Order: sequence, then C-alpha cells, then structure tokens
Amino acid sequence: MDYKVKLKQYSLSYISEQFITYHDEFKQLYILTYEILSKLEDGFLEIEIERALATTTLVAITDKDFIFLNNYILAFFCKKYIHHATDRQLHCICVNNDEFLKLHRLENIFYELINILNRAIRYQENLNYYNIHQELKTALTTKQCQYLFNLNSYTILLFCRHMNIHKNTYDNARNESKK
Repeated sequence: MDYKVKLKQYSLSYISEQFITYHDEFKQLYILTYEILSKLEDGFLEIEIERALATTTLVAITDKDFIFLNNYILAFFCKKYIHHATDRQLHCICVNNDEFLKLHRLENIFYELINILNRAIRYQENLNYYNIHQELKTALTTKQCQYLFNLNSYTILLFCRHMNIHKNTYDNARNESKK
C-alpha cells in the first residue's frame, strides 16, 4: 500500500476547536469511552494525556472534519479536558483523505479503550471489573463481537484475558458490586 502522508504539528487548542468526527458504527463505544473518562480522577487523566500525546497520531483532514484514525482517547481529551494541556503541541501524521477509510478500524477503538480501562481500574477504587464488563457487553453489538472475537458476545473469560486478571478477581468484583 502506498499512502500519501505528511507530518504536521498542531496545538491542542487548535485541534479542540476543530470538528472532530467519530464513525457512526462505533457510536456506543465512543459513548462508553466518554462515560468512563468522566469518572476518572484528575491525576490519572494527566498521566493519560501525557501518554496520548506521546503516541503517534494518524489523522485525516477533510474540508470540515478532523478525523482521528487512532489515539481516540486523545480525541476525547481534546474535547472534554483541553484545559489540562492547551499549550501542548501534537505531531500528527496526516493521511490522504482517500486512504483514511481503510485505516478507520474497530480494533483500534476497542483495544485503545481496553488499554485505558485496564490502567484506570488498577488506578481507581471506584471502577470495578464487573461493571466495566457489563458496560462493554452492552456497547458491543453482535456484529462487532463477531468481527473482533468470532463470538456472539463479549464473554467473561475473554474480558479477563484482556484485563489480564483471573476469573476469581472478576467474581470478587461482581460480588462487591452487588453489595
């Protein structure tokens, strides 16, 4: 594949003023990401902003849209938590508009969300493995589960593998959430 790309630098304040586009098919995952980010403490968010800024970010820019092709967590930070880092600069790889559809992948969104969830649950006591799994099960459609895992749903054992926990840890979280 021969992609036409340009490396550009943007300030976070500039990006936050753009119309950031999200793919409709993954709307529930975006909503879940937004809800979970709103539960996170400022100290954790600052660490995650630094992590997101250090990640190579692919974007496609059309006439009116600024489309993140990865680093979706940064896209959320740019809209909700921009006051944390307005003077920061972000290096973006701008992908040719014709090529961006090939790169807009469900796996990117899902696994970026899994990574931040894994760190967040370990960091904050108010987040619970069981509750997060239930929210993910609700957000993922059967079609998305088939595409991602070749399964009809997001099973407990698969979730435990993604979170790198034992099923007993999950069971303890379930028991705790029912109290």
